[in-house]
Amino acid sequence: GLENSLCVMRNLSYQLYAELPPSVRLHLEGPSRASASRTTEMIGCFTLQSKKNTELHYRNLPTLPHPKGSEWLWHPKVVGLYKLVLQNSEGSSAALEAAVGALQNITSGEARWSAVLSSVVTEQERMLPMLLDLLDSSSEMLLRPLTGLLRNLTRHAADKGHTAKIMVNVLVYQLPSDGLQKTPSSEVVVNICGALNYLVTCSSLAARDIAYFNGLPKLMGIKTSHDNSSGSLKAARAASTVLCNMFQYNKLHRDYKLRGFTRQNFMDASF
Repeated sequence: GLENSLCVMRNLSYQLYAELPPSVRLHLEGPSRASASRTTEMIGCFTLQSKKNTELHYRNLPTLPHPKGSEWLWHPKVVGLYKLVLQNSEGSSAALEAAVGALQNITSGEARWSAVLSSVVTEQERMLPMLLDLLDSSSEMLLRPLTGLLRNLTRHAADKGHTAKIMVNVLVYQLPSDGLQKTPSSEVVVNICGALNYLVTCSSLAARDIAYFNGLPKLMGIKTSHDNSSGSLKAARAASTVLCNMFQYNKLHRDYKLRGFTRQNFMDASF
């Protein structure tokens, strides 16, 4: 029963912000945010979000009563329920996957409310250490939504430098040595690179730590060694994007050089 209920919640929360009734969306997003066009800058295939923009998400947030009915799909209180599931899954892989998948869904996208719920996950419920521990799993069914969730959380993190200190080491450790390895899957690798890229584009500390924790050989291996399959190429492009953005920090060039890497290693015209 628990597994079935969580799977229903996960399915109902998929593309949630596109399907909310207009009145609810207006209440959550605010009139200016709900009607605003997309103005965020792009590098590669990843969206950038400045700390200033993130802080704007939290201004004039609506006061919400206790959730009823479908309000449980997006109410901040549901994050606490998913946390309880993760703490007490008792070996139920299906319940774990569904809870993580639901969290991924409600933190996805550019909506202000996805940023708000991301903040609830990391700052109010303090779930980041728990989620990072789950990366030790060998289950692809869990790793795909889990790394997608971590990617969302880095995207919406207000302090990218602080988040980098917590996450970079663990994320780099999960990367394969090249794009020919079958595990983790290309989708997981793309998610990890996406999370790293959100941190790198806003924090030199993230780029520094990727190099310190020997992430450069892994990223370059993923970029240059692959089997030309669709998934492998996506992973290669994602790794290339991270490397390109890492090179934007001139103060780190000496460190890269000492590790045996030149400008050419960070640039690739084919991507």
